[in-house]
Amino acid sequence: MSSKEGDPRFDALAAREPHFAVLTAPRFLQANLTADHEREFFASGEAVVDWMLRVIDAGLVPEFAPMTILEFGCGIGRLALPLARRPGAVTAADRSVPMLERARIEARRTAVDHIAFLTPDALFAADRRFDLVVCYHVLQRLRRRDALLLVERLRALIAPGGVGVFQFPYRTETAAPIRAARWARQRIPGVNGLANRVRGKDAREPFIPTNLVPIPRMIDAFPAPEFRTTHIALEQHDGLTYAVLFAERASVVSRAGSSARDTAATSAAAPPSSVTQSELDSFNAAAEQYFASLDRWEHHLAKPFSQPEETPVLLANLAVVLQALKLTPGMRVLDFGAGSGWLSRCLTQMGCQVVVLDVSETALRMARELYVRQPVIGEQPAPEFLHFDGRRIDLPDGSLDRIVCFDAFHHAPEPRAMIREFARLLGDGGVVAFAEPGPRHAGAPRSQFEAQTYGVVELDVDVHDIWRTAQSCGFEKLSMAVFHEPPFQVSLAEYEQLLAGGPVQEAWLASTRKFLRHVRFFALEKKGAARLDSRTPEGLACDVRVTLASRPAAGQPIVVDAVVMNTGTAVWLPSRERRGGVSLGAHLYGGSGALVSFDFHAEALTSPPREILPGESVRLRVTLPPLPGGRHRLEFDCVASDVTWFAQHGAKPAVLELTVG
Repeated sequence: MSSKEGDPRFDALAAREPHFAVLTAPRFLQANLTADHEREFFASGEAVVDWMLRVIDAGLVPEFAPMTILEFGCGIGRLALPLARRPGAVTAADRSVPMLERARIEARRTAVDHIAFLTPDALFAADRRFDLVVCYHVLQRLRRRDALLLVERLRALIAPGGVGVFQFPYRTETAAPIRAARWARQRIPGVNGLANRVRGKDAREPFIPTNLVPIPRMIDAFPAPEFRTTHIALEQHDGLTYAVLFAERASVVSRAGSSARDTAATSAAAPPSSVTQSELDSFNAAAEQYFASLDRWEHHLAKPFSQPEETPVLLANLAVVLQALKLTPGMRVLDFGAGSGWLSRCLTQMGCQVVVLDVSETALRMARELYVRQPVIGEQPAPEFLHFDGRRIDLPDGSLDRIVCFDAFHHAPEPRAMIREFARLLGDGGVVAFAEPGPRHAGAPRSQFEAQTYGVVELDVDVHDIWRTAQSCGFEKLSMAVFHEPPFQVSLAEYEQLLAGGPVQEAWLASTRKFLRHVRFFALEKKGAARLDSRTPEGLACDVRVTLASRPAAGQPIVVDAVVMNTGTAVWLPSRERRGGVSLGAHLYGGSGALVSFDFHAEALTSPPREILPGESVRLRVTLPPLPGGRHRLEFDCVASDVTWFAQHGAKPAVLELTVG
């Protein structure tokens, strides 16, 4: 590990002896380094990370799920690599450029080349916060004052609710003469070179120091109430007693001077293992066995209203997913892992062409039964029920507008393969939305019970790994949903403070952060632009001009010539379309201005009806029903059937004042 920034002597040692510069044991010298020794080197890092996270779970933050991780003093990646095999975005920093370069090589060699490697200058200039900050085998290389200054700088990078882990030696069993000699080699010029020559080494080889830091001084660096919990663990190595300090930052802290940056592009994840066909068949059979074992279907068919305590959660989650999907009636939507089909039925009721997909034939029969027991209201597209073999969805390329994974993707044995399959199925601008549990779900007691009892797949959802895969197969945008599912209830006075930016907003923010650590609601958007049409109000605008074709007479039809232009960005569907078909409509008002008939008349824009593209104009003659004698006012506006009148979104109606003689 580097001891001085820009020290060419240490950089030379790091380039020559990268393992020994981290762990100064003779077996890690290049001359002694065997394949077993190298495996031991990196395995020791895996063990440290495993132990460290268990301590945090048990003593500080149960079910700790860091989204962003920093290792300062990463060396050649002994801890950074195992940290990067867990869900989360990893940044690794070191003062030694040769160390960083060797760490990059190790990361690529082990297929974890998505870590962000930075120098300290770049790290601190970014002004970012991290959920987990790790500083291991670093502080002992610095003089006490410099070590404490570094701790202060790293302490500022710990996010609210985050944890810092700092290892340092505080006691040694080394004999006094040896300590004195080491002190002289570190501080008196020329002594280290002389000692190197006595030992038969190059005089320019740097001395690797081991400096002690008293535990009370380190604890004082993490004052309350900014840091809620401080935990100390002790360990011994080669005559040194180390302390490992775990400090949890309070969830509610001052936001002054802070800056949260998006780190989704520098993610860290373990690639899922390959699943054999026999394993996949076993998983599919387990899912079928689960549904087939249900004696009664009422609970599943009644979702989302089957359990009062579950209903608010499902409905809140459903609202977030629907917002991400941006549905339009007529869209073809795949419900991935539909189960009993309750969400599929909701989508059908919204006018979508739904593909109900599941690996269980019994689940699909259950979904069919749901449509029979609870038929949708009105004329909606009939659903399609599709059995899934676990690998390939039997649909053509680009045949879907939307895909929804509602609490189902974490059961997919090969998440990367499924993301690629979603990319194949979605058309340009298509969206897949996910409502999934967080990165510690697979180890939860309920998940373990279901996996052991039913043999179903339970995986942690690693959104960083999903995003990397998605970018490689045609998705261009990932949107994380920020919301608060449990109610955050406050008094009236606190509500006023929240709206005014008062202190209660910090409590709300802390509660939101705590909730979001354990859910993953997000959407992937495919490249390209989906065609915008008149099934939604977005992009609808028009310019309408009308003139009387003849003088109106009592008892005679009113004939009007109109020019209508599509001035918006959406394609107008033909008037015959039940939803979104665009016509020219007219409202009738009396001479006093009172409304007589809102839907007085509607006329197709073309004969036969066809689509009208943005920027296109059409001319038409409109024949309206006869009007009684007197003064009247007609307002002409475009209307998209079952969607909206254009004036409701800013268009200006054309007004025709007339007197019928």
